[in-house]
Amino acid sequence: MKTKVINLLGCLALVILAVSIPVLIISGTVNIYAHSADFYKYGFAKYGVSAATGISNEQLNGVAQRMVDFFNGKLPSPQMMVQVDGLDRLLYSQKELAHMDDVRGIISISKVLQTTAILAFLAASAAVFATLGMRRLLRGIRAGAIATVCLMALLVAWALIDFNSLFYLFHIVSFSNDLWLLDPSRDYLIMMFTGSFFYDAAIMVTGTIMAEAVVLGLATLAIEKTMLDGNK
Repeated sequence: MKTKVINLLGCLALVILAVSIPVLIISGTVNIYAHSADFYKYGFAKYGVSAATGISNEQLNGVAQRMVDFFNGKLPSPQMMVQVDGLDRLLYSQKELAHMDDVRGIISISKVLQTTAILAFLAASAAVFATLGMRRLLRGIRAGAIATVCLMALLVAWALIDFNSLFYLFHIVSFSNDLWLLDPSRDYLIMMFTGSFFYDAAIMVTGTIMAEAVVLGLATLAIEKTMLDGNK
């Protein structure tokens, strides 16, 4: 009876371990990109945002850094004064600022998910190792890595086929309002972060997540092979 209970707990921990892997990799990668000023600067440069908005590249670099500081909680607002075609003006409207608050809320949730996933991964790993052994632990991690790759492959396929529907669904699920529906003729937030920027971001983020998951899966295979060779 005691052995059955231990095995049951081990199997439950194995499931938690496998689920924690995609949550950890996805939330961690999203957080890295969301807090990268260089990533925003890359998008600004690639899509000629300076020419499209009349805002200098130097000011756009400041926009990127201020946004990162805002997401990190170092600033209460991403608002700043810029020169547009030589005229001083505030960059964002109140609607854009409200939407940015919503975005920061989503990023905060992602941080919580990352922390929770780390704790779940560590606890589940210890439980699986203690009850089922090292090989089952490695296979549980590999199962989580495979699940991550499969999920990201589906999202990439969706994005390649119809990115607009994926983009729309993401916003409907993530936000409880329509503040994200901005006017590209007057709202600088959407002028700076265009649909093409978000398409590139989706491909880059999902590609990074898939690469991380593949490396993790191959690492578990290598470790397991080393263990088998050592037992010969």
